[in-house]
Amino acid sequence: MNIKKIAMAVTLGLASFAAAADPITSVTGALEIKLGGLTTESNRTAGTNESTWGVGYLSTISSFNTDSSWTAGATDGYLYYMIYGIADQSIIANNTNGFDIYNIGATGGVADGKIHLDLYYSPTKIKAIDQFKNANPGDRTGFDSYSAFAGLGPAFLKLTFGQGIQSVDRPETVGIDESLATMVQDVNAQTLPASGSGRFFLDVVGGTDAIHWDTNTRAGGHDMSGNFTLRPNFGADNNPNCTQAQALAGICFAGLINDPILTARAVPEPASLALFGLGLVGLAGLRRRKSAK
Repeated sequence: MNIKKIAMAVTLGLASFAAAADPITSVTGALEIKLGGLTTESNRTAGTNESTWGVGYLSTISSFNTDSSWTAGATDGYLYYMIYGIADQSIIANNTNGFDIYNIGATGGVADGKIHLDLYYSPTKIKAIDQFKNANPGDRTGFDSYSAFAGLGPAFLKLTFGQGIQSVDRPETVGIDESLATMVQDVNAQTLPASGSGRFFLDVVGGTDAIHWDTNTRAGGHDMSGNFTLRPNFGADNNPNCTQAQALAGICFAGLINDPILTARAVPEPASLALFGLGLVGLAGLRRRKSAK
């Protein structure tokens, strides 16, 4: 079985917080978003060819042009995300790290052919995700839901991965067009745990603060772009709170990812300043995996 990995990203919830002040109202223009995430091949959605999914958190949002920034914490709250619907398009051996993995959106069952990243805001810290990093993949409650995010309200942002990150088709595969991939990874193994890197584009498709993030400022008219690194989520050098046995058994998430996402956030209209907006999209490292035949 081939696998793919995914890292995650972040999100801020809103709706019932319409009267609260936006914790990142002053953070606009060209931004760098830093995040971390956990990925797994366990508890994938039945009836689909999903290979990997995960959860994650946002740590900071910083402006390239001003001193303004947002940092997760008790004052401004926390941003978490779920990434799901990742499927494998092709895996090709390379001469650098080991394998080039091309990812597309999962199909079949409840899947819609897209890789999704949903962001939520939480007033409290979810330590199992961002501090201990020992969250349980078994707590997934649906294709697009995870128990730790229950009750956080509608997503602050809903994003999907967009085409264009791979500009050419690979001649090694017949009948598969890698230029349609929406995430590309360079990893040292076809299954988790693995180490490597990846890149992607993101497009805003919904969420309570979508209007301020749907700016089309990245290459190809996308809203966000990112690069990530990934490594195993266990052991003293990575995460002492999870063992390799726990990761392989699906008790801990097997993959750990981080690195920044680049985007821009529009200045809110005066009437919208009362809305709880938060913007962010973390993304994550992913590795891909071929579904069992």
